[in-house]
Amino acid sequence: MSKYFNNAIIGNSKILCTLSDKGEILRLYYPNIDYFQLIDSYSLGIFNDNKICWLKESELMKQYYDGNILYTELNVNNVSVTLRDYVVPNKNILVRAIKLMKPCKLFIHSKLNSDVNKQVSSTVADNTLIQYCQEMYMATFSNHSISKYQINNVKDTLESYQFDMNDYIGMSAEGVIAYNDVTELTLYITLNSTLKECLETVKWCKENPENLFYHSTKEYWDKYIKKFENNELLKATNKVKEKEIITRTLYMYALLSNPETGAVLASPDVDENYTRCGRYGYCWPRDALFINEALKILGMEELLNHFYHDWANKAQLASGLFEQRYYANGELAPSWGLQIDETAAILIGLSRHINYLFQEELIFKATVGLMNFVDENGLSKACYDIWEERKGVHLYSTASIYQALKASYNMLKLIDETKYTYFLERIYHTTQKMKEAIYQYFIEEGHLKRSLDNNQVDISLLSVVTPFHLFEPNDEIIQNTVSEIERTLHMPNGGYMRYQWDNYMGGNTWIISSLWLAMYHIEAGNKEKAQKLFDWVTNHADKLNFLPEQIEREGDKTAWITQLSWSHAMYIIVKSKLM
Repeated sequence: MSKYFNNAIIGNSKILCTLSDKGEILRLYYPNIDYFQLIDSYSLGIFNDNKICWLKESELMKQYYDGNILYTELNVNNVSVTLRDYVVPNKNILVRAIKLMKPCKLFIHSKLNSDVNKQVSSTVADNTLIQYCQEMYMATFSNHSISKYQINNVKDTLESYQFDMNDYIGMSAEGVIAYNDVTELTLYITLNSTLKECLETVKWCKENPENLFYHSTKEYWDKYIKKFENNELLKATNKVKEKEIITRTLYMYALLSNPETGAVLASPDVDENYTRCGRYGYCWPRDALFINEALKILGMEELLNHFYHDWANKAQLASGLFEQRYYANGELAPSWGLQIDETAAILIGLSRHINYLFQEELIFKATVGLMNFVDENGLSKACYDIWEERKGVHLYSTASIYQALKASYNMLKLIDETKYTYFLERIYHTTQKMKEAIYQYFIEEGHLKRSLDNNQVDISLLSVVTPFHLFEPNDEIIQNTVSEIERTLHMPNGGYMRYQWDNYMGGNTWIISSLWLAMYHIEAGNKEKAQKLFDWVTNHADKLNFLPEQIEREGDKTAWITQLSWSHAMYIIVKSKLM
């Protein structure tokens, strides 16, 4: 699989669907928003000029959202096609309302991911394409009658247009169905865990008009966004583009969060086979430190409460630490190294956002885990850095432990000062030693360096001002460091790299780098500089108002992941500080 870019997303709390700018379904997650990913390919095409013209190869005219309902307008070999895509709230149903300028034969080619543990078979019954494996049934159908279909030998069939329609239950993960003389057609994709539920859902959909699904979905999202109309951030935002990005953030977080655990995915995945990255469809505690700050600003406290009570208690290891990343339900996800700042992020976030009096055990265990990770010099022991690339002793890691222990000190003191008297003394002396060590080991030639063995300029050096509050923003060392950042990391397109000589995905500018620098300038009282950085980010949101991870280093195009929760979080944080 090499589908490296999700242009749009739709879904509900059980289904997450990603689509291309041509309206092609790229990924479909069920029964959770982060697993399993069912789709290998799912393509629509029309028969015109004696050939199948696939929509994925068409000309895009326009793509836009109405709430979380996606519209895509295309020109397919001189035939205008409009798609309206949405997932019905509280139902495992994806609806694709299709309109064509003139009657055409419509083809649907669906191929699911299949392997030895999840072997997919397909069948056509009662005008419905059913593709299934153990505990998963996906049905594709409409109220029109299927004119032709093929289960096996699909590739040859599409080339010859000779459909044998003789398959019973084909040992194939793919199938193609066709409808004749289509001008308007509603295509349904339903997902269920049993065949009985699948057939019942198909029957129910066929008995109800598409308008019922559309209006209930639109009403649901209208009601959802109305809850935020009195939010101070939205009320104080007058610029149209800024308001659109904030509104899209609210919709996006609803799609990328697990409402039972409060966890928000970093982004929908784009690289399931690890060909270019380690994948993104997981929850990082580090990201959550910023995301949860944004959720609080946006008034999404229910997710916060679930995260720090339900998710964190499930995810914490017996050692008290947290691993690099997890699934949204709190189960451990594939990781490649310990990052101690993940644990620190949980304690810092917990101290800021909820009533932590009932989290005594989590706080104590995490604090012990962090204390055990401080070496005899007062530094973090070796672990992976914030960017998950280098193992060593890092400033960001050490500063995160320092701030987390200070947060823990205040929480445990309030919970039971008498009970923790001796432990609080240990925490206090440890933080004092750590602060001295940071001054001793991470300053070189008048400015900060990112690791004991590495002095490359790095945007995360700003963490000692925000969010870890180790240095005052106008400290001479910090000012020197900021000068190095602005001199070294600034790129021709106006953005900033993560760090000197960064070569990930070609070494582009990162949205969070500009926003992190903006956060620093706000702390330093330079709101005019911060506003310019914020405006640059605003101008680099995509056409659907999503913020990506990266922008081309010498251009203005999205270079890699879009719908990045961390980027959106820092955008919300900076905007709130600029008010």
